[in-house]
Amino acid sequence: MRRRGLCRPGAHARPGSSLTIAGTVEAELTARELHNHRWQPALITSSPLCRARQTAAIVARVSDSRLAEPISAFAEWRAPHCVLGLTPNQYPPDYITWRQQRADNPDSALPGGESLRAFAERALEVSTIAGDLATEHGPVLIVSHRLLIGAVAALHLGYRHAADIFSYATDFRLAPAQLWAPPRETT
Repeated sequence: MRRRGLCRPGAHARPGSSLTIAGTVEAELTARELHNHRWQPALITSSPLCRARQTAAIVARVSDSRLAEPISAFAEWRAPHCVLGLTPNQYPPDYITWRQQRADNPDSALPGGESLRAFAERALEVSTIAGDLATEHGPVLIVSHRLLIGAVAALHLGYRHAADIFSYATDFRLAPAQLWAPPRETT
């Protein structure tokens, strides 16, 4: 039996979660907004997670842009198995303890999860991949997840320590199907 994602704001989504009806509508509206502003990406790619691939396909269809294969580096932070589908008031005690201590040991991770250091290193890799794609193709739209986008934003702001990057990413706010772009460099 395949477990479907739950529409629980604040819960860690299961990796195989599809877009909800609301998510599909939000993706359509954002795609049309991009189209109405005459911004057409030369290439659209995404996280390999189902909901990101679905969002990328919607935007590619509406914008008549080329859809590339998903890139694994663009996936969301891998939450430990023990919290998938749970809201904070349902977290098990082991996770709560780990969460309180993870900043002091950024290499630690619970089963199925990603350490803060591995996540920060992946965010740095994502920044490089995004730059390379833009250099090769022109305007690129990458469909990813709030926490990873927040980590990339933290890097652009100069954060370098894994715990600080994760903390900034955790507080980063981006509504579903909304856009973020790194600040343009001035010459």
